[in-house]
Amino acid sequence: MKVSIVGAGNAGCITALYFSYYGLDKNIEVELIHDPNIKPVEVGQATLLGMPRLLWDALEFNWYDNPIYGTFKTGILYEGWGKKNDKIMHDFSPERTAMHYCPAEMQRFVLESGRFKVTESNILEPKDVDGDIVFDCRGKPDDFSNYEELINPTNAAILAKPNWDMSNQHWSRHIATPNGWTFVIPSSKNSPSHSGAVGYCYNSDITSREDAEKNMLEMFDVEITNHLNYKNYVAKNPVIDDRIVLNGNRLFFLEPMESSANQTYLAAAEYVFNDGSPDLIGFGDKFKEYVTRCQNFILYHYAFGSKYDTPFWEYAKRLSLRRTRVEMWDMIIKDCMYLNRDEIQLMQDKPENDITYAQWGYYNINLWYRGVNFHNPKRFGRSA
Repeated sequence: MKVSIVGAGNAGCITALYFSYYGLDKNIEVELIHDPNIKPVEVGQATLLGMPRLLWDALEFNWYDNPIYGTFKTGILYEGWGKKNDKIMHDFSPERTAMHYCPAEMQRFVLESGRFKVTESNILEPKDVDGDIVFDCRGKPDDFSNYEELINPTNAAILAKPNWDMSNQHWSRHIATPNGWTFVIPSSKNSPSHSGAVGYCYNSDITSREDAEKNMLEMFDVEITNHLNYKNYVAKNPVIDDRIVLNGNRLFFLEPMESSANQTYLAAAEYVFNDGSPDLIGFGDKFKEYVTRCQNFILYHYAFGSKYDTPFWEYAKRLSLRRTRVEMWDMIIKDCMYLNRDEIQLMQDKPENDITYAQWGYYNINLWYRGVNFHNPKRFGRSA
């Protein structure tokens, strides 16, 4: 079987690595086709735990050589979210780390690895590509008629370079602002292409670009580099002509809360193979459920507001509570909000228990709930 990937951004590289390594016992031939004139995004990337494991498995990545100029990521520090604590550390267990990395260095490392065939070509249409399965990872679509909206309160971002040293920051920062929130992603001080990233996410229907930029410059010592308007979306039909599978921003986009993108690209690749064999028929429904859960957990971050009582946060809270009151979400919160860490670990140790919600375990949900919310059992109809 041949798997071809069109595009060498984050999603294309992740998909190629996944099939080139985990497909070894299935005799899968992998070819990545890309246009070298298309450069990777300049925004620094943050991951969850699956990305370092993929790099370790497929490319024997290690922190000593560190060819991608990555930095440790021990969790996400939320600042100014909710009304209970000024700072909430959404941490990983100490023996596990995710990473921050520079997209250009990651692309170079993956394409030069020799793990799979790399072809430089300007492919206009994936239907013209040879392969039993072809992944279309060409980035954001031009036409959104085949897409449906994902619910999220932000739709714009201002990108900037920080004017301070972040080399000793081993976590991502998600900082509440009056008009939304800002991510701060560190980078290695030795990186030749990247000095860290700061992104001010907001809603352009509530806050003007001028006001957003003014607030960003008041709060952060940065040099503004770009401005993006974006949609939050997912493809209605992620499989085309029974062999072309969308991935990356061709498949979906959600704001960068919780650093969920790379893990979702990896999940899409995994879902194509069900129990070791291709399953394109079931892929669409499985992925739609997965990304809807990503949407819900990200929305849940807004449910308890922030230290700011502003039009954005009032809108975000209403949007979040309207969506996350669905029956399944309430049931998950009921299941985990009263458990301590030991009780959750005991549940996780039993193979018959599936206590994950997309890419997050019950511990993550429990940690977030207790960090941002005053204990209020009556909210979900239970007594203390």
